[in-house]
Amino acid sequence: MKLKLDDSVSSPQDLKSMIIEIREYARWFGHNSIKKRLDARHSSEPPALSPGASAVLREWNTKAPLSQKSLDGLLSTLEKYHVSAPQLTITLSAPPANGLKKTLVAWCRDNIAPDVLVTFQFNATLLGGMVVRCGSHIFDWSFRRQLLANREQFPKVLRRV
Repeated sequence: MKLKLDDSVSSPQDLKSMIIEIREYARWFGHNSIKKRLDARHSSEPPALSPGASAVLREWNTKAPLSQKSLDGLLSTLEKYHVSAPQLTITLSAPPANGLKKTLVAWCRDNIAPDVLVTFQFNATLLGGMVVRCGSHIFDWSFRRQLLANREQFPKVLRRV
């Protein structure tokens, strides 16, 4: 069954964190269902979930009623997703703001692959722009690379300033 992750769940680390949250929720669900069968007064509050985990649970719940078996299926699907999803690393010159991260992740999922996982890094020596790594391919759109590629032009530009 295909899953659409929220753009806030962008990296393999985010996905692994969500898997841990849902595993904890499944454990609570199992314990709580036993408590309800024995005595309805002793149910407990569910564990707090992140917005991304809540969205995945809601989506999964629309496809099948929530049960221990469906939660196990969801966890199995998320584990497979974690192993098989394509991964990108985007290096920026500064830590990206949350809005920028969501925009870049949404663009990658719309234009590259709907199940891509994006890891963000930063390196101040880039001076601007970005470097994208996908497997063994590196695409360098940094300002630093442009400066180094046009070394002989840089003094001419500075003299005109």
